[in-house]
Amino acid sequence: MKKYRFFFFVFSFFYLQNASAQSNEKLGFYFIPEYSAMLLEKHIGNAVGFNVGVSSKNRKWDFGLRYYGRSGPINEHIEYPLKLQNGQDYKGKSVVQLGADHGYIGLEGAYNIFLNKEKIRVRFPISVGQLGAGFYLKDEDRITPDGRRVSEWEDDLQGGEDAGFGIGAEAGASIYFQLVEALPELKFGTGIHFGKTFGYRSFIGGDDFYDNKLRLSFGLNLGF
Repeated sequence: MKKYRFFFFVFSFFYLQNASAQSNEKLGFYFIPEYSAMLLEKHIGNAVGFNVGVSSKNRKWDFGLRYYGRSGPINEHIEYPLKLQNGQDYKGKSVVQLGADHGYIGLEGAYNIFLNKEKIRVRFPISVGQLGAGFYLKDEDRITPDGRRVSEWEDDLQGGEDAGFGIGAEAGASIYFQLVEALPELKFGTGIHFGKTFGYRSFIGGDDFYDNKLRLSFGLNLGF
């Protein structure tokens, strides 16, 4: 009986020592600006965004927000032909070229593994949030022939489905490397992410334009 009491005492001592050390640590902060290459059907969409939030005291867990958007100006070279139906035309054209934009914001949780004396961070993020995306008239086509708002024409030409909203979810893995010895808080890295959409649909893209797609990310990991 005395032997068990001894082991219990030793276990309790080390547990309380570890708990005390943890309590003296502070919550961390992370900020990760990044560029993304979205691997869409037969083309790549450019996107920019960031992750921001707090890290657990031992820095193994991150909790925060993820945002990234595929805006038209950084995808100006990509056009989507819209073939008008039933003899319809727009400014005398039966085919018009559209641009596309996209935005995603969600709650994020991530688990971190540190290697090589914390000079390497391997990160496994998961996020769930809101997705919104659509297709729009470009350049001179934004000047409508009858003075109506361009959004009304975009809606009419695409059967009321020029844009859509839905739930988005992502899971991925990233690796970051410390490149500057004097700046352990700053790391550069890359990652790969798999995305799902639920409930999103648009006239051109259908319901699978962003569904079951991969995204490559390149960014800086700033953590304290």
